Amino acid sequence: MKHSELKQAGASRPVRGRGFSMIELLIALTISATIMASTLVALDVLFKRFTSISEGASTQVLARTVMHRMLALVRTGDEFGPYPGDVLDPDENPIVGDRIQFVSAEDPEEDLREVTTLEVRDATSVSIGSVTQNLRGPKVIWYIVDRTVGTEVTRTERPLLDGVLRATFELEYDIGPRLRRATIDMTVMPQGNSYAEYDAERQAWVVNEWDAQRGEFVEKALMANADRIEPIRLVASTSPRSLEDTGP
Repeated sequence: MKHSELKQAGASRPVRGRGFSMIELLIALTISATIMASTLVALDVLFKRFTSISEGASTQVLARTVMHRMLALVRTGDEFGPYPGDVLDPDENPIVGDRIQFVSAEDPEEDLREVTTLEVRDATSVSIGSVTQNLRGPKVIWYIVDRTVGTEVTRTERPLLDGVLRATFELEYDIGPRLRRATIDMTVMPQGNSYAEYDAERQAWVVNEWDAQRGEFVEKALMANADRIEPIRLVASTSPRSLEDTGP
């Protein structure tokens, strides 16, 4: 083969570019790993924030629904208890306790009488059919109905709201005694087993988590102001409809 032909054949071959060195690859992998880690941390923060907001909103709706339900029961009830021994004694009236009881239905012709009780109990497991459900503590508001027809008495009870931190029924009576006003004050933690509470001494939000074995809340950690999950407090008052009908 002539020299000119060899030169032409060599010129037609593609020129290979230089590849990445090992150091360049390591630098690129380090940058990629840093970006991915930062992205995952940001996604985790956003997810936790979204979860806390959605849990708070869900608990708000549920707690308000239960509150409206209890107020409606009180408004349509009669013959309330417990009542004070002396209505005129300010130390006994109003009564602040963990339950309210009243007659919710009565029909003398059918010899029927229903007594409803709203009661705050310690959280336990409850069996609904064949399913056992662990209620969130420390407290649970229960709805109990004792139905009497003739001499036969049947009881129906079910939990209204779990995850209750505190709940009280304040009953203010008039002479009779007849109930003048009932005030329900309850504090509920968002869905889950933990809530945040501000510690004024340490000037920080403290995460309290429910320990089922110990039966109490245990401090777990401190958290940032923006990430806190605060308990929800609802206070509402109502008067029986029978009181409005009879007037002062």
